[in-house]
Amino acid sequence: MARFQTKIRRSRFLVVGYSPEQMLVPGNALRDSIEQRILRAEDAYDAPAKPLSSKGKYGGYAAWKAKKAPPAERNWKFRGRTLRSMKVLAVAANRAVIGFTDPESNRVAYYNNRRVRQFGVSPRNRQAVALAFASLRNPIQVRQVA
Repeated sequence: MARFQTKIRRSRFLVVGYSPEQMLVPGNALRDSIEQRILRAEDAYDAPAKPLSSKGKYGGYAAWKAKKAPPAERNWKFRGRTLRSMKVLAVAANRAVIGFTDPESNRVAYYNNRRVRQFGVSPRNRQAVALAFASLRNPIQVRQVA
């Protein structure tokens, strides 16, 4: 019996005509937009993130978090370290990279993202980046890269 295999093809777009200093503006706008969305407990599709687990002898993680660090929602805000370490890591001509500055926060974000995809670019985040690019003086030239 043949198994169905999905082929994943990425569509990459190249934004041309921006210096590294200019790319810092949309990079920071995207980082801020992602952080605000995660704090609202929304996933990378602008939908509410799934609730925390309530399984367990004492009500699960949701009950524990409600007592220790309310509200009991998936907002990455128990300690705040992960969101504080989310920064624009590198900028280059026509490129900005957003990530986490320390290995522990990177690991926490990886496992949180496996449960519910929250670290990613949502449609509202794309709008925030478009507004940031509109605030720059250069006209945007977009080419699709194979």
